[in-house]
Amino acid sequence: MKQKLIPLGEIMLYVSSIILMTALMCYLWHNAYHKYMLLPFLVLVICLFRLFALYGGILKKLNFVFSAVQNDDYSFRFAEDKKITRHAMVNYTLNRIKEIMDDVKDRMREKERCFQLIMECVNTGIVTIMENGTVVQTNSAALQIMGIECLTHIDQLRTLSDDLYNAIEGIRPQQQRTVRYTTGIDEKSILVGCSSMEFDGRRMRVISIDNIREELDSKELESWEKLTRILTHEIMNSLAPVTSISHSLISSENDDLTIQRGLETIHSTSESLMRFVDSFRSVTRIPTPQKSLFHLSDLLTETFALISCDDVDIVLDIEPVNTMLYADRTLMSQVFVNLLKNAKEALIKSECNERQIRISSRIDAEERIHIEITNNGAAIPAEAVENIFTPFFTTKIDGSGIGLAVSRQILRLHGGSLRLKHNCEGRVTFAIVVE
Repeated sequence: MKQKLIPLGEIMLYVSSIILMTALMCYLWHNAYHKYMLLPFLVLVICLFRLFALYGGILKKLNFVFSAVQNDDYSFRFAEDKKITRHAMVNYTLNRIKEIMDDVKDRMREKERCFQLIMECVNTGIVTIMENGTVVQTNSAALQIMGIECLTHIDQLRTLSDDLYNAIEGIRPQQQRTVRYTTGIDEKSILVGCSSMEFDGRRMRVISIDNIREELDSKELESWEKLTRILTHEIMNSLAPVTSISHSLISSENDDLTIQRGLETIHSTSESLMRFVDSFRSVTRIPTPQKSLFHLSDLLTETFALISCDDVDIVLDIEPVNTMLYADRTLMSQVFVNLLKNAKEALIKSECNERQIRISSRIDAEERIHIEITNNGAAIPAEAVENIFTPFFTTKIDGSGIGLAVSRQILRLHGGSLRLKHNCEGRVTFAIVVE
């Protein structure tokens, strides 16, 4: 440690000499020994020069260190041997600062490697994008899902798919978008999400990318299996009596009355099967929405007249009162008729003393309209909840099972959604979102 104190001793020597020479010169001046003032003056000048030179050398080293840190260069090291430098203590201190900052940088690199490893371990694609479209960071999952080898700017996505580029370029925090596009190899179905962050004074978007192709295929297969079971059940139920009766008529001699009754049975069964086919066509052939502006309150008034809600207490809570929808009025009327009719029938079935249907509407920050239709009847049975939107599934004796399925499909064509939000005794709520 003694060698590190030498510069401090040198500084103290210069300072002491300056003070001493100044005092001596004052004494000589006061006693009129002017001719003896030259020597202490020269010593004073030399001490000041050496002190400033020492100070300037230290400032130069400090400036060098700051410049190196600013340029992210930690390769420097100053000599600490007193035999080759007068700044042993200063050099030792600067070297310690360098070692500490180098250690901090190593730890930051370790954290970055750990963060990168975590990103590589997840199956969700992550892409960090600056406001100008430059990609700061991406993991291999994102590249694999999108089917590209590298991504440095989102403009590169134009060559892959305009739909994918528009989705990622236009998505904003807290939004989600589904993108479907075809590459030279296969078809892609991607769910894109977005959040925001600020790092080093720069605003960036963090884009999450999930491959939902397998999930969609699985859901589609499950839907087809359900639909196939229902179609098979309905068709077999309709054809069974036709086959049986026609076989009886062919294989035996029957009188005219028996033939008449048999033909009537075949006719009624055929009509039932035709109604079922018509119902199927209504699910699969929903027309393209012809959108226009209209007031929600006007649509609800028309709906109440269509289903006759006189025996039900209707409570409206529309905020704002003059809320307007931009949608196909005829199709949206069909949605509300289906939902209100279901709500009314549920109230009648549950035998409530006070039958009430509450319709509320709000507009969120994204200017989406949220509509909720609530009845105070009995809860939908748990075994039925999973299939209430499945075409032709019904718990009613005379129900077609297409009301909710058609309603959901209509809202999807409008870019909206329909879901069962609450399902408990005394509160069953269907929620509609319209873009």
